[in-house]
Amino acid sequence: MCGMVGLRSVRPSTYVAVGAAWAIAVVLLLPLTVAGGLLAAAAAVPGTAMLWAAWRGAVAGPRFRAALLGTGLLLTGVTGAAAAVVTVVMPAATTDGVPVAAHLYLVTLILTVLVTLPALLRPQQHRDPLGRLRVWLDTVGVSACLILPTWVLILSDGYLRGASAIAAFLGAVATALAAVAGVHSVRHRAALRWTGPGVALSLICLIALVIGADNPANPNSAPAALAAGAAMNVAAWAIWWGSVRVDPDAGPLPAVGSEPAAGFPLFTLPVLGAAIAVVARLLHGGDLDATAIALCVTALLAVATREFVAAIALRRHADHLTHHGNRLRSLMFGSSDVAMVLDSGLAVRWQSPAAARHFGLSDQGVLGRPITALVDPEQAGALEGFLTDRLGGEESDESFSAVVLDGLGRRRDTAWTAGGADPAIPGRSLVIHIRDVSDQRELEQALQQATHLDPLTGLANIHGLRHAGRPAADGGALIKVELRGLTAIADVHGTDRAEAVLVEAARRVQARIGATDVPARIGDAQLAVITRNGALRAHVLASLLVTELTVPYEVDGVSAHLQVWAGIGELAPDTDIDEVMRRAALGLRVARTRPPGGVDWYDEAVEEQLVRRSTLEQDLPTARDRNELELLFQPVFELAGRRPVGVEVILSWRHPSLGRLPAAELLALADDLGVLGDLRIWALNRMCRHAAAWREQHHPLWFSFGVRPGELGEESFHTGLETVLATHRLPRSALVVEISENDLHHGPESDALLADHLRNLRTSDIRTAVGHFGAGPTSLSRLRILPVDLLKVDRKVFSQDDGAPASVGVIMEVAVTLGRRLGMDVVAHGLSTEADLATVLATGCRLGQGDQLARPMPAEHLEALIERFRDAPAPDAPMAVRLVQRRPVD
Repeated sequence: MCGMVGLRSVRPSTYVAVGAAWAIAVVLLLPLTVAGGLLAAAAAVPGTAMLWAAWRGAVAGPRFRAALLGTGLLLTGVTGAAAAVVTVVMPAATTDGVPVAAHLYLVTLILTVLVTLPALLRPQQHRDPLGRLRVWLDTVGVSACLILPTWVLILSDGYLRGASAIAAFLGAVATALAAVAGVHSVRHRAALRWTGPGVALSLICLIALVIGADNPANPNSAPAALAAGAAMNVAAWAIWWGSVRVDPDAGPLPAVGSEPAAGFPLFTLPVLGAAIAVVARLLHGGDLDATAIALCVTALLAVATREFVAAIALRRHADHLTHHGNRLRSLMFGSSDVAMVLDSGLAVRWQSPAAARHFGLSDQGVLGRPITALVDPEQAGALEGFLTDRLGGEESDESFSAVVLDGLGRRRDTAWTAGGADPAIPGRSLVIHIRDVSDQRELEQALQQATHLDPLTGLANIHGLRHAGRPAADGGALIKVELRGLTAIADVHGTDRAEAVLVEAARRVQARIGATDVPARIGDAQLAVITRNGALRAHVLASLLVTELTVPYEVDGVSAHLQVWAGIGELAPDTDIDEVMRRAALGLRVARTRPPGGVDWYDEAVEEQLVRRSTLEQDLPTARDRNELELLFQPVFELAGRRPVGVEVILSWRHPSLGRLPAAELLALADDLGVLGDLRIWALNRMCRHAAAWREQHHPLWFSFGVRPGELGEESFHTGLETVLATHRLPRSALVVEISENDLHHGPESDALLADHLRNLRTSDIRTAVGHFGAGPTSLSRLRILPVDLLKVDRKVFSQDDGAPASVGVIMEVAVTLGRRLGMDVVAHGLSTEADLATVLATGCRLGQGDQLARPMPAEHLEALIERFRDAPAPDAPMAVRLVQRRPVD
């Protein structure tokens, strides 16, 4: 690791100096032929570096290209070293009359061609037909020009050997392909323009080494070998740079037919070299044989044809540019956008005709002036900063909005964009485009107004309210008002009058609120007001609005009335407007539970109740399918012997998140949702199935279940009850239908209707009961009206928790005495302590129920309790059969 760090710390100039010193020493100390081979051997260094970089993936271009080209350089370097050794050790060694060194170089040349050309010919270049023709003409022409000097100067004078001829012809064609692939590249241009000429130069060097080694008697062979070895290093490092360090896709792809190489002087050096060789041959008294003449003709035809094709391609490209230039000119002159060229000081140097046509800006009044003089003075500084950043080369797609004072003195909303530098003055200019967006701004404002305003009332709509209700440091409140009665007005007096009433209501709201308050219509019959006042003033404002909106509306001689409620939510700085609206809606929901004119604030406790209610409403319809509903059984005992004589059946719901619900809440919820009938039939079926089985073990046992008064008037309830009794063969006298005292506070007419329903039940041998008696203000005299068999006295009547023992006993004793006189059995319901038991027994009450005796329990627990009393002696007749001896039906 220390050695690696040390090598990395050496400067590149040190490597260059060491390499130069080594090359000079080789040239001075060794024969030129050997020195040429050793110099060529140095190509193995960049070749090894390329293979290592390809292995590690540290190349800028494709890894396969670096690997193939590195392999070619490594072969060349190893062959150069081997040829130098063979030349020193066995200078006269030959194979079939050809020196061994020449054989080595020729084999390396063939292998290098096979390895390097595939690396240069990929990826495939997409060219038009003329482009492909130019490539083939360049390949033929360059090949002929490269073969001609070798043939004229060396091979045609009797030095024609197999190795030299093969190297000359094969190497020339391969060199032409490599050079053309680099010069005419379309894809990976940046890399191939290094590697293509580099490979071409390395192949020329190998050709020179083959011919020099194959013709040792020629006096020019040794200098040619030395020059080829030195040039091989230049080619090797050019290949390394193009393969490892250059991004192959740098720069955009040129348009088809406009490749930069279309006019590249590729034939310049080959043609010049061929011409010099021919002239030298003729000056020294030589002549040109048929092969030389054929090569010259081939080169000339290729050059001429190539130039003709290039002229056609350039002409087409020029026509293409002219066409697009005309289109650009027409667009520029017909465009409503203004184009300007600014100098480095942001002064206007040129402007398009649209400046005068659309903005009234003449050249005399604009050219030479700073561009900032055209905009509002308050925006001049910001515009100058925007343009200075773009002039400095910062690229961005952002635009700048500014107000331009046109030639007529009008203010125009504009959008400014920068398009880069003027190609004629790069680095010292900036092209800008100015677009008039005044109409667009007006349209945006109109659309925004239409989006945020209610078209009927002119108040803000829900979107406008959200925009106006953004959190502010001073807080405030949102008042949500509901108008009930618009539908009735539309039904009676027509939709037009209902809309007129709504418009008048909006006018009254606007007249009552302050200048900073924001009124809105957020529903068909809902208004809202955002006020920045405190809690007290917001409540006062809500009350004033409710009062004002309740005043009768006189529309076209018709008097209309609305019922109004209001809910208020606090507009806190850290609360989203949608959350504030939700809270105000909850406050409104609470207000609607009271008579019209109510105003309520949002309360977290109320929200918890409403969320609980909503959760129950969503879950109840499927609770039975999830096996969350069950029946609980609480026995009614004969207090003297603690023996069960009856059972109260309680429908219970074990909610997975809210726990067990009271039966009264469950029945009221089911009644509101309209599923009470189905729920009742399900509960009756389960209850009667258990009751039929238990009565076989304990015959006098009766079963009571609570119902809501509304059920007694429904035909489906009585039909379902008859069906359940018949299915389970249960005697009707075994059932007790219980009504809670909380449901008896509806006036004389309701009492009379309820009495008829209870009387019908008693006529059909089903017993009736009133539960929770004494928990409310029910008068004892009302019991004379209701045909009831069982009176369940609430714990509030006999409990000693809230009153003196003496007064408690007297009240309970009066209830027991009255019940007996009316022919009712009295049950002390809710016994919780021993003191409760003592008080109840002292009043002469014989039946009791409560947690002190037995809590509500599942069916299997009650079955075990009944089993314990099955063999016990029966209670006294008055206790066991009292419910059988009915009170006469009035």
